[in-house]
Amino acid sequence: MLGGIVALGVLSSAALADAEAEDAALAERLAPVGKLCLQGQTCQRAVAQPEPDASLPEEPESEDIAAQYDGEALYAKAGCGACHAAGIAGAPATGDNAAWTARLAQGTDTLYANAIKGIGAMPPKGGRFNFSDDEIKAAVDYMIEEVE
Repeated sequence: MLGGIVALGVLSSAALADAEAEDAALAERLAPVGKLCLQGQTCQRAVAQPEPDASLPEEPESEDIAAQYDGEALYAKAGCGACHAAGIAGAPATGDNAAWTARLAQGTDTLYANAIKGIGAMPPKGGRFNFSDDEIKAAVDYMIEEVE
């Protein structure tokens, strides 16, 4: 009988040790990876600023978007023609002067904003979130050129 009590004690202490090890492993997996440090707070460690990547081209200084990007190629690559070629879902058809007249009267800044932020059935950037604002503007410029 005494041997059974000793065996039970050994087994329960082993089970308790396993449970504690599992709890410690779980706590380690759930521990925060980092700590948020807001501007103005004193942090334990300064964060290094990223070095500019010398392999990337510098931002062009020209404000002439059409000179920086091929709007027609971007229009094709972005798939703008899926709606704008035929005027689907209220999109002004590329080259349709009547469809563009009222829109052109709003000014290019409004057209750019609508293309970037989305309007009507068109999602922001036509759903091409990987395109920069300037690339979207170049595609808009291409559509404008087609009616001017």
